[in-house]
Amino acid sequence: MSHAALALRAGLFARLSADADLTSRIGANRIFDAAPRNQKFPFVVLAALGSRPLLTRVDEGEVHELVLAVFSRAASRDEALGGVQRAARLLMDEPPELTGHRLIGLQVTEVTSRLMRDGRTFRAEASLRAVTEPQA
Repeated sequence: MSHAALALRAGLFARLSADADLTSRIGANRIFDAAPRNQKFPFVVLAALGSRPLLTRVDEGEVHELVLAVFSRAASRDEALGGVQRAARLLMDEPPELTGHRLIGLQVTEVTSRLMRDGRTFRAEASLRAVTEPQA
């Protein structure tokens, strides 16, 4: 994983963790790379993060594809969808600050939800595309 991807991850976690509305929806300290065993629902996971050079070299900038997922065991998908929509809206309205890099573009490309195979857990996802460049 590139330095820019790590900076993006850290910035996302910081921005999401600081939001009172999101915390009221999912609870405090419930944003993870991978949820711990027996984690209480709901919670947010950075389900995917991939990077590639924007042009031909990484030092010219990078494109990052990421997926935020909210897991819920509420009676409907509303909690999961509401959580992921809040997270996506927050990142669009208040883009995260990155250490050593500049976020030059961020967009939500898709929001989906589904019932997991266990028949009781909902997973809502927001797919995002970010473009970063090194700070001069």
